[in-house]
Amino acid sequence: MTTIAFKRSGGFVGQGMRFELDLGQLPVRDARAIVRLIEQAEFFNLPENMIVKFNPDEYTYTITIDVGVLSHTVRTNDTTMPASLRPLVDELSSLKSVAG
Repeated sequence: MTTIAFKRSGGFVGQGMRFELDLGQLPVRDARAIVRLIEQAEFFNLPENMIVKFNPDEYTYTITIDVGVLSHTVRTNDTTMPASLRPLVDELSSLKSVAG
């Protein structure tokens, strides 16, 4: 069982979001697509805190992925987010927009 806790805060208009996602509750195709994004981001190899400087008009993100035997949290913002992580963040943001 893989679960994802996603939190976005800040931004110019302050449109934050927070949700938890159980990949087991998604259609298999969607769950596989998210797992692929996690793997492409090399999520479990990313440092826990990538926020070096906070800019008030940008989003900050906290993502925790728990795969049962392994759990990892990454904190980043728009400035410090590695390009490899952006597709996962975009997908999670769009999922919440559709489901929210």
